[in-house]
Amino acid sequence: MLFKEIRLEKSTEYTVPMGKVNLLAILFLFPVLIVYLVPFLLIWDFDTLKSGFFVFQKQIFLYIIIGIVLHELLHGLTWAVFTKGGFRQIKFGVNWKYITPYTHFKKPLKVIIYLAGALMPLFVLGFIPAVAGIIFGSGLYIMFGIFFTWAAAGDIISAVKLIHFPMNAMVQDHPDQLGFIIYR
Repeated sequence: MLFKEIRLEKSTEYTVPMGKVNLLAILFLFPVLIVYLVPFLLIWDFDTLKSGFFVFQKQIFLYIIIGIVLHELLHGLTWAVFTKGGFRQIKFGVNWKYITPYTHFKKPLKVIIYLAGALMPLFVLGFIPAVAGIIFGSGLYIMFGIFFTWAAAGDIISAVKLIHFPMNAMVQDHPDQLGFIIYR
């Protein structure tokens, strides 16, 4: 069982230890590579991919810094747009023990809104650049899309568990671990 489940009087906590999240993220990279690279290489050539990889590699630290900031802002912006209180209800930070940035909404949200915010960076920074890379033959875009789809692994893990709950149920980020609290 991936998620640890703790039942409380009015809620249930679902968490995943960060060690498991990191292992799953590494394993998650393989299907991401297959899903994006197979169509890319069927349409374009390996040299196009290789040149994009070298450009990405030269600027990787810049892409990582900008991407992390955008990733967390996309979570927060999506939640702020769909809820009362906006950014006043959002906490940004870094879990220094695991060197993991985070964005937490301070109050419970409906599952559907939580999912929208949780998955927005996957679509904007991962899926859209990867598809653009496939369509336009950009090795840089496909590398960017692969990297930031992979960077959304923790969000995807939570989303896969959350889709089993009613969309109008109330959910809140777990304050200390990867996971969430569902309220009854």
